[in-house]
Amino acid sequence: MKNRAVLAFGVAAAAAAAVWALSVPLTGKSEPWDAESPYYVLALVVAGVLSGSLVPRHLAWHYMGAIAGQVAYELVFLKFGPLFVLGLAFLAGYSTIFLAGVAIVAALRSRGSN
Repeated sequence: MKNRAVLAFGVAAAAAAAVWALSVPLTGKSEPWDAESPYYVLALVVAGVLSGSLVPRHLAWHYMGAIAGQVAYELVFLKFGPLFVLGLAFLAGYSTIFLAGVAIVAALRSRGSN
């Protein structure tokens, strides 16, 4: 059980970091929330659905992984600026969109098993 939770965290972190990594080639913006398209929201939903499909359950671990993956990407690849702390609050909020993607998969799976 605990191994699956850690796996959920890792998969979510990788998927959420990929959202940021793909932002420049897909939108031309280094920060996906700066894109003039719905890229960030859609990418978070898709990443959440993917993450939830690979490791069902453990929603809290998916959520924490989504935040950790995005923060790690920012720390490693972007410049640290004065708005970093504010950005963390935004990441926590936007990560609920990722979590919604995971929850959609969880609901569909439980519905299919009944």
